[in-house]
Amino acid sequence: MANRFSIIIVHRNGPETLLRTLDALAAAIDPARDGIFVTDNGSSDDSLARVRAMHPAVQIVENGCNMGYAAAINQAVPRSDSPFLLFLNNDAFVPAGLFDRLAALFDENPKAGIIGPLLVSEDGAPQRCFGVAPTFAGEAGFRRSERRRPPLPALEVAPVDWISGACMAVRRAAIVEAGSIDSGFFFYFEDVEFCIRLRRAGWQALLDQGRRVVHQMGTSTKGLRLGAQIEQLRSRLRFYRKVFAPGQAAALSAIRLFRLAVNTFATLLLTAVTLGLAGGIRARFLTYGYQLVWVLAGMPKSWGLPGKCKGPSA
Repeated sequence: MANRFSIIIVHRNGPETLLRTLDALAAAIDPARDGIFVTDNGSSDDSLARVRAMHPAVQIVENGCNMGYAAAINQAVPRSDSPFLLFLNNDAFVPAGLFDRLAALFDENPKAGIIGPLLVSEDGAPQRCFGVAPTFAGEAGFRRSERRRPPLPALEVAPVDWISGACMAVRRAAIVEAGSIDSGFFFYFEDVEFCIRLRRAGWQALLDQGRRVVHQMGTSTKGLRLGAQIEQLRSRLRFYRKVFAPGQAAALSAIRLFRLAVNTFATLLLTAVTLGLAGGIRARFLTYGYQLVWVLAGMPKSWGLPGKCKGPSA
C-alpha cells in the first residue's frame, strides 16, 4: 500500500487521454511510496485492457456503469491508507516533482486540508481552478464578478476558498474529520462544496502556483453538452441545499428556475423571429428548453450524462 500519496482517477472511455495521464504520473510518482487507482465508470472501449497492459501496477475498480465523479472517488478512498490523496481528472497531466512538493507543503502547513496546483491549458493559459465561495448575493445575480476567475494571488502559495477537483490534493485527516467528497453530486460543484465544508471545519484550501498541471478541460463531456447542462443544474440546486440556510436555498432555487423559464421563452421568441437560421440562438434555446423540460418532468435522475447506474442516487 502507498504510504505517501494515493492518486485516484475517475474514468469513462477515451484510452489515449487516460494513458497520457498515467504516463505523466508514472514519471512523477515514487512507486515505493505512491499508488494509483483508476475507478472506471462503465467504459465501453478498450481503456482498461490497455491500462492493464501498459501500467500493470495501477489498481482498477470496475463499476460497469456511470456512478458519477464523487461516488467513484469515494470507492477508492477506503481502499487506500496513505496520509494524502490526489483526486485527478483523466485529462490532467502532472509534472515531475509534484508529489515531493505537495508533501512538503502539507508538512509546512499543518492546517492545510486541500492543496491545488495551478491548472493551465496546453498553451499555458491559467484556467479557472480556484475561486471565492459563492454567496447569496452572487448566486442571486447581484455580484456577477463572482462568476469570473479572480486574479492570481500575489503569493506563490496562498489560501483560497475552493480548489478545482480536476487536481486536488487532500489530507486524509481532513476527510476523517469532515467527511469525504459528497457522493450525492453526480457531476459539478462537488469540489466547491467539499472545500467549503472542510474550511468550516477549520482546514485551509491552498493554491500552489509553484507547480502547474496541464488540463484538457471538457474532455469528459465533449459531445454531451445537453446532458452536462442537466447535471450542472441538478448539482447547483443540491449545492444550494447543502451550503445555504434553508430559506436562502429555496429562494436561490426559485430564482434559478425562474431565470431558466425566462431564458427559454426569450430564446424561443428569438428563434422564431430569425426563422431558426441563427445557429447560436437556436443552440441556446435547445439548451434552456431541455433543462426546462427536465424540471417540468420532475427532475428525473436518469436524465443527464449517459450510462448511469440504475437505482436511486445518494
